[in-house]
Amino acid sequence: MLRILLGIIAILAMAGAPAARAAHCVDVALVLAVDGSGSITDEEFAFQKDGIAAALRTDEVTRALAAAGTVALSAIFWGDGEFAVQKLGWHIVRGRFGLEDFARTIEETPRKVFGNTDIGSGLWGALDMLADPAICATRMLVNLSGDGRETIAPKRRQVASLGAARRRALEMGVTVNALTVSEEVPDLAEYYAKSVIVGTGSFVMEVRRGSDFAAAFRKKLVRELSPQTVAALRAASDSAGRVHRPALRQVQK
Repeated sequence: MLRILLGIIAILAMAGAPAARAAHCVDVALVLAVDGSGSITDEEFAFQKDGIAAALRTDEVTRALAAAGTVALSAIFWGDGEFAVQKLGWHIVRGRFGLEDFARTIEETPRKVFGNTDIGSGLWGALDMLADPAICATRMLVNLSGDGRETIAPKRRQVASLGAARRRALEMGVTVNALTVSEEVPDLAEYYAKSVIVGTGSFVMEVRRGSDFAAAFRKKLVRELSPQTVAALRAASDSAGRVHRPALRQVQK
C-alpha cells in the first residue's frame, strides 16, 4: 500500500512540475548582442554602451518594460568567433525596478572582444544564454546590432556559422531582430534582412550614422518589447530609420 501511495505521489509531482515551472516563467527574455568586432573602435564601443544605457533609462523604454510584464535582460558583446563572447548575467526587471543596475552593468563592462565580424558566433552566444535551464520565458528575443557582414574565411574554428545559428534560433522559437549601422556598407540592412534576422515578427532597423545609434536603439527596444500585434502597427510610423519587414525566410539545412 505504501509503495502504491508513493508511486501516486511521484506521478502527481511529475505532472505538476511543468505547471509550477510555467508559473515562474518571465514574460520576456531579451539578450542584447552588441558588435565588438575590429571594425568598432574603442570610442565607438564606449559610445554603443553609453547609448544602450541611456536608452534603457528613458521613460519610453521603462513604460514598454512595464507593459511587457516581468522581463529577463542580459547582454553579450561579440567579435571574432575564435574567442569567447563576453556575457553579462541575467537581470530581472519589472518596469523601472532592477533596470538601473542592468544599465550600469553595461556601462561599466570593459571591452574584451575584437577581431573578425563573426555574427554567427555572436548569435550562438546569445542563444546559449536563452538555452540556460534556469531561464523560462513566454517570449525569447535577441536584439543584435552590427556594422558589417559576416566574415567569410577558410580554415577557421569559429563556434558556429551564421546559417547554423539561425537554424538553432528557429528550433528554439527565438525571434532575432537587428539594428544596423550602415555608414560603410550601404546595403547592410538588406543583408541583415535576408541573412541574419529570423523568427515571428522579426525586423531590421537601420541608421546611416553612428551618432543616431542611441535614439534608434531606444525605438527598437520599445518596438520589440511591445506585444507583436502592437509592434506590427508601429512599423508604419516608426521614424528612427528605415524599417525592413521581409517575409520570414526559412533557412535551408
